[in-house]
Order: sequence, then structure tokens, then C-alpha cells
Amino acid sequence: MMINQLTLILILALCYSCGVKKREHKLSSSKPIRIIQLDPTHSHAAAAQNEHLDSVDSTIYVYAPDKSAIGPYLQQIKSMNSRKESPTHWNEIVYFGHDYLEKMASDKKGNVVVLAGNNRLKINYIEESLKAGMNVFSDKPMVINQAGFERLKSCYQLAQDKGLILFDMMTERYSLIHRIQRSIMQDSMLFGKLTKGSPTHPAIVESSVHHFYRGGKGTRPAWYFDVLQQGEGVVDVTTHLIDLSFWKSFPEQAIDYQKDIKMVGATHGTVNLSRAEFTAATSLPVIPLSLASYMKDSTLSVFANGSINYILKGVYTKVEVEWRAATPPGGNDIRNAYAEGTKSTLFIMQQFGQNKPKLCLQKIKSIPDQAFKTQLIKTFTKLQKDYPGLSWSEEGKIIQINIPSELELNKDITFKVFSGHLLNHTMPKWEVPNTIAKYFITTSALELAKSNK
Repeated sequence: MMINQLTLILILALCYSCGVKKREHKLSSSKPIRIIQLDPTHSHAAAAQNEHLDSVDSTIYVYAPDKSAIGPYLQQIKSMNSRKESPTHWNEIVYFGHDYLEKMASDKKGNVVVLAGNNRLKINYIEESLKAGMNVFSDKPMVINQAGFERLKSCYQLAQDKGLILFDMMTERYSLIHRIQRSIMQDSMLFGKLTKGSPTHPAIVESSVHHFYRGGKGTRPAWYFDVLQQGEGVVDVTTHLIDLSFWKSFPEQAIDYQKDIKMVGATHGTVNLSRAEFTAATSLPVIPLSLASYMKDSTLSVFANGSINYILKGVYTKVEVEWRAATPPGGNDIRNAYAEGTKSTLFIMQQFGQNKPKLCLQKIKSIPDQAFKTQLIKTFTKLQKDYPGLSWSEEGKIIQINIPSELELNKDITFKVFSGHLLNHTMPKWEVPNTIAKYFITTSALELAKSNK
């Protein structure tokens, strides 16, 4: 029951707690949402189908150029349909052919197009789907260069004109650790106000480490290592990190990229993979000729790493992404972050071997110990109403925030949130401008990083 209540809280908070814009596009029938999966070559495509929703038709229409590339997606759906706990009942109708995009647009079998795959193609898919009158639920990144950014702005205008939703699936917003950090950052008595920071010491930092190979049979396609198709690191994973810098620091506020963002600098760097590491990640026996331009002797060099510094509403901010070949034994992806307030600093900390990141709090030295502890108790008394069982413990000068595992959501609810917007004909007023601002930062950063060479 607790998980269901928390899910409801999350959905209602996102759908109704902020200003919304009425949409003219109406849905009808007892199963008003009909999904089209377009060229689903990334595992995130299946996230839209991880559970059955009453509003979603069980027949899914899939369009792709050939079967080989979408085999992992079809296997994911098969596994979900056959699992013992809460099995799904998806009926997949698949079309293969060189004209798959035109066929999808002309058939109009659904009203929601799910996009998760080759990032170079994504803006084309978005445009064609909207032109055909269908809503779009897209994995990140929607664009990977400045030309794509200009097209994306036009797509949002087209969606508005047609009464459609174009939605970027920012899954990290629904992670409990980020939601709790966000709540504490809005507590002026405990956190204070965000400091402005400086170029050398930003007030907001979000960083992550990912791995091309995490064990088992590697399934990454070869194009994943082609930055002209996947995009460089500064335009890919950074979308999540930038989104969180907006969402946690200035909740429910629209970000105007022309007024509220100032680019400071950006860097990019390569991850160097041996043939054996490439094979582990892809299950391909050799590095294909399509990646020859990225080869240095026998090493594949991929511009997957990078950092972006920008000023967000007057606050110095930094995001940083790093990729490595493979997780170490017993290792994992890692997340770190901090936000510096005038009364305390919040940290997200994680190391290899630590399955989940920790959320910690440290008071500013000038704040008296007793006053800080008194406020800490008051803040947690309020937080526990929304997060039952939430507690804190002292580790030296650090306050560790203990999050009960039973509060964690066991499913990705991003599509459920999107479907709520769709069914209620609403969208938060900040969603579109903040998405545009996010992609302004990533695509501008790419140009900055290249110009530094």
C-alpha cells in the first residue's frame, strides 16, 4: 500500500502541483492510448511497457527497418509477458521494411510514438510523428548537435500548434534520493538559499560514471560508439544531470535559455577501448569498418567523457560525465552531486561496491550546532509525512539521511506520468521551456568543447 500511495503522490505532484496549459487534442475510447514503437534499438523503449495501465491498449505496433536490430527489444517484451510476478500481456504487431518510417506515418495505428534508439535519427522521427498527428514519448537525447537543437524548437512549436505532447523521458526525477534532496533544498531554515558559487567552485554539481560493459552478454550496437549517431558524452547523459540541476534547484520554474543561462565552458575527452573490450560490450567479434575513423592503431577512441560549466539563474553550475570500458569486479555505475546552501550543503555520494548512493548533509561552520540540530528535527518531522520511516544519523560532522528501501519505487513511472499529462490534456508550464534550455546547454557545450582543441 505504501508504494501505491507514493506512486500516486508522485503523479499528482507532477500533474497538478504546478501551472498547466490546456491542450486542444482530445483522446477517446476505453483504451485511449495506443503505442507505436518506432525502431526500438535501445533498452529504454521497453520502459513504456513495464506495466499495464488501464488507459493503454495492449496491442503495440512496431515499425523498424529489419528484425536484427530490434531483437533485444522483442526479447524484453517476451520476458515481461512471461514473468511470474505481474506479467504483461502485450500483443506485438511488427512491420519490417525500408519504408518503415513512411509506413508508420501513413498507417497511424497509434497516437503515441515511443522513441529509444539511434540518436542521430531521433529528430527525424520526432518531426515525422508530429506531422502525422501523433504524440511523442522520447528517450534522451532528442538532439545531439546545434542543427538538431534548431529543429527541436520548431518541433515544440509544431506540437503546440497541433495540440500534441512531445515529452523527454527524464527518469532520474523519480528517483527517491533526488526527490528528498529537492525537498530539503526548498527548506530555507535547514538548507538556506543556494549560494552563487564561483567558476572554480560551483554551487551545484551533478556527475556520473557509466560503463560500456556491465557483465553478461554485451548488447550495445556498434553505432553506440559512433558519436555522429550516439552523440558525444556532453550531449548524452548530461541531459539527465542538467535536468536535475533545474528540477531540484528551481522547482516548477520555467528556465528561459536566452535569459537564465550563460555558458562558461566545456571539455570533452575520449575513452579508449581495446578490441576485447569492444567485443565484451557488443558481442561483435571485430570492430567494424564503420568505426574506422575513430581507430588509433588497434584502439577505439570514443568522445564519451566531458564536463559543462554554466550559470543557471545566477548560480555557477557544473555537470560532468565519465564513461569507462567495464565495471570492476563487484563494481557499479556511480553518482555524485552536491548543492551548496547558505546554511548547509547536500551531498550525493557513491563509490564502487556501494550499490546505492548516499544522501548526506553538512552544516555550514558558522551555524551553531544546537540550532542546526533543532531545525534538523523539525525538518525531518515534516518530511516523514511524505516519506514514512525516513531518518538521519550522525557520522562525525556529516548527517547521513537514511532512506527506507520499501519507499523505493519498483517500476519506472515515467510513462505513467506522461500518460497522466496526455489523458488530462495538461502539461506543466515549465516542462517545454526547460527542455529547450537543457538542449541549448548540451549542444552549445559541444561546440565549446570542440573549439577548445
